Amino acid sequence: IMHQLSINTELQPPSNNNQEVLYKAIQTGKVSIMDFPNLSGFRTRVSNLRHDYGIKFKEHRQRSKNKFNRTISYVVHSLPEDEIPRAISIYNSITDNSTF
Repeated sequence: IMHQLSINTELQPPSNNNQEVLYKAIQTGKVSIMDFPNLSGFRTRVSNLRHDYGIKFKEHRQRSKNKFNRTISYVVHSLPEDEIPRAISIYNSITDNSTF
């Protein structure tokens, strides 16, 4: 489900992995390793957003089955509604100077 605020907000396309993770979180309200199966260092990107920019993700574990029908679990990082305006502001500032 897309957040209403992000639907009405134009964002520049991301130009690096950190920006891409934040972009996805803003657009969908959540992000997980399942969104980026080929991104090495996904958890580092989430950590960077938390520690460097103070993004306040909420976490919960999700269970799924892998291709061998084994149960796996992973963390879904949700972006609370009240955090979205700040996340958009941060995203715009880091895409403007692209030093993220």
